Amino acid sequence: MAKKIFPSWIAVDWGTSNLRLWAMDDTANILGSAESPLGMNAIAGDPKLSFEAVLIGLIEDWLGADPAKLPVVICGMAGAKQGWLEAPYCDVPARPSDLAKGAATPNVSDPRISVFILPGLCQRGDPDVMRGEETQLVGLMAQNPDFSGWVCLPGTHSKWAQVGDGVIKAFRTYMSGEVFALLSQQSILRHSVDDAWDNAAFADAVRKASEQPTAFLHSLFTVRAGALVAKGDASVAPGAAVLSGTVIGAEIADVLSRLAPGDDIALIGAGKLASLYQAALAVHNHKATPQDGAAITLAGLSRAHDVVTG
Repeated sequence: MAKKIFPSWIAVDWGTSNLRLWAMDDTANILGSAESPLGMNAIAGDPKLSFEAVLIGLIEDWLGADPAKLPVVICGMAGAKQGWLEAPYCDVPARPSDLAKGAATPNVSDPRISVFILPGLCQRGDPDVMRGEETQLVGLMAQNPDFSGWVCLPGTHSKWAQVGDGVIKAFRTYMSGEVFALLSQQSILRHSVDDAWDNAAFADAVRKASEQPTAFLHSLFTVRAGALVAKGDASVAPGAAVLSGTVIGAEIADVLSRLAPGDDIALIGAGKLASLYQAALAVHNHKATPQDGAAITLAGLSRAHDVVTG
């Protein structure tokens, strides 16, 4: 029989497609964890499901008879308009405490828990939003209080945030992942993109994206044209590497144009995509070691927990 867990609080990262939960003690140690495919979209699309019921179903074994309500701190899409309860965006510049103080508290029928849903961030001058990534930024800041520079969070919609002096100052979203998927799967370039890969071709495309920023649309078509005009047995750079390098390279070039002297770059992520961003930054002589997203998220949720329950 599994040992009964008695957490001091519960951390939740509720995404669009999945959610992850951690049972935490009072010194931010993990006592247990769980995950589910019941992200925001699944719950919003099924009238038989509710956020509270899904949550209780996953944490039932962690709930005891203690009359004190167990705090549940949630980041991510549970706070979206289609989520559990909308947690209005917090404007940048923002401090971690600003985000925690903006937590939404939905009414729950289960007397054993109290729920805090953290807000996302918004930027009005250069319109932008994020929801979920802000908690990772807070986690990175908690672990690296002297960090000053830009933080990269690769994804379908990659985020770059300017951080310094304990403040999230500004951020920019790039649709690089979605653009790559659309072009490689639904455009004429799909005929030139397969599983073949070449690191040198990727690096060359990243370099060209910086050297010729106004040629982006033309560079895309060379992915197709390169194979069509090659003579005989001439080697052709793999289309996936060139396309990826062109798209990510354009993103990197824009961010690097905004760096101030002495700015650092941090990279939060894992897997192939984070490795590609690491390689693209290396082309420009910037070293960025990917940091584990789950650990960073937990650090951010822990800091929020200290504020909302303090």
